[in-house]
Amino acid sequence: MASSSKPTGVHYALVFFVLLSIVCGVGWLLAHKGSGSIGELKTANANLTKKANDSDSALKSALDQIEQIKKLLGAKYADVGADTSNPNTVLGDMFDHIQKFSNGSPQPTYNDTLVKQAEALRDVTTHRDKLNEQLQTELATFLQAKEELNAKLGAEKAARELADTDKTKADNTHSEELKTKELGLAELRNQVAKTQQEYDEYKASTTASIKQLETRVQNLLAINRKVGDELEQKTRVTFEVADGTIEWIDSVTRRVYINLGSVDGLRARTTFSVYRKNNSGVGRGSRPGSTGPEDVKGAIEVTRITGPHSAEAKILDEDLYHPIGKGDPIYSPLWSSGRGESFAFIGIADLDGDGKSDRDILHEVVATAGGTIDNEVDDKGNLWVNGKLSDDKKPKLTEKTKFLVKGALPEPGAGPTDNEENSISIEITKLNKEMDQQARERGIRVVSLSDFLSFIGYKSQRRLFVPGDDGKYTLKNAGRGAAAPQPPPGSVSSGTVSGAYDRNKTTTPTSGGPAGRKFRNPNGK
Repeated sequence: MASSSKPTGVHYALVFFVLLSIVCGVGWLLAHKGSGSIGELKTANANLTKKANDSDSALKSALDQIEQIKKLLGAKYADVGADTSNPNTVLGDMFDHIQKFSNGSPQPTYNDTLVKQAEALRDVTTHRDKLNEQLQTELATFLQAKEELNAKLGAEKAARELADTDKTKADNTHSEELKTKELGLAELRNQVAKTQQEYDEYKASTTASIKQLETRVQNLLAINRKVGDELEQKTRVTFEVADGTIEWIDSVTRRVYINLGSVDGLRARTTFSVYRKNNSGVGRGSRPGSTGPEDVKGAIEVTRITGPHSAEAKILDEDLYHPIGKGDPIYSPLWSSGRGESFAFIGIADLDGDGKSDRDILHEVVATAGGTIDNEVDDKGNLWVNGKLSDDKKPKLTEKTKFLVKGALPEPGAGPTDNEENSISIEITKLNKEMDQQARERGIRVVSLSDFLSFIGYKSQRRLFVPGDDGKYTLKNAGRGAAAPQPPPGSVSSGTVSGAYDRNKTTTPTSGGPAGRKFRNPNGK
């Protein structure tokens, strides 16, 4: 801090105070002693003058000391100050320094602050020395690691240079091989192009030949189908054999006994058709213009199993001119000794001739005899394979399928395909074509529903109610008779079919479509 030698207020105050003291002293002497001798006054005056000089000397010494302290402090203010509240005085400036430079721990005095800072400086210096030592140690370690890494780097550099040399050699070799292969590839491409051209020419000629052969095959298939149908109509060849014979007849109770029983796996309620002894073969289809299969003269239903190879049956139907007699063969495609038969069905399942679907009853008749339905198209055009709705809508007739049985089939109209009835008809027609093709390819016999019912000896029972009433038609109330075992609960027929099968329903013509729904016989008759 810079100091000043000019008189200040403090100086003037001290001078005034000394002079005042002298004047007061003189007055006092005059007041108390009266008029003393001039000698005494001079002596007193000399003493006071000395005291004043001494005081002035002491004041000057004090001021000099203050100036020395301010110089030592480096104070930048002339006024010392009475306290530390004024920052523009020496004391205020010292206090401000203590607060600012105490590093968060101010001391009560300037000396204490210096001592504290000296201690802090010593601690920092000690810590610095330790850090320097640690730094030197780590620096030595770093330099050693650096030397080791430089040594490794040199080795890797040498290896890389060697690898670069090898890579250059390999690239040169690869370039030569690549050129050789490109030449070979170009040659192969030429050969492929030539081969492709030859293949295209061969494919074009082969495609034409295949198309001609396919056309010829289709024509031959059509001719073969026509010849086969004509042959079947003329000869009606059958490979079926009788299942058993009539052993005894009770004309009073209209009961017969047959030579099939428990050992043969026969079940109660199984029905059979009865043939003449001199028949032309069981399972033969109907002659054109006839009402039923040839040589069938009756139908029976098993009511009771009486022995290993004997069973009682009741007569369901009988030709009055050719009554059932002992030794007549019996036959049913549904029943086979030791195994069940499988069948495929398409078309309306009208068992009693009322124009309504009896699909539930058909299922029950087949299941009663131990048979199964492996493929079936219901009245809505849905395909069921082995009892499950088909996802791909593809029939799956197999060598286990005995007959493809066809009921009445709707003919699709010319109306829009988004019409529900017309779309059902189209789907049924499509499935019928696929099932018919699979049947011909696998040698599966196609029979009409009426012939099938005659083969199994089914006797239709007219319903005694109007379909849609609260009453439900079941086998139990169908008039089979008290002696016959009753069907399980729930075996009912809804008596309804899809509109695609409704013979009497007339639809409004659209886009030139027919006014009503037409049906066709599955055998074309």
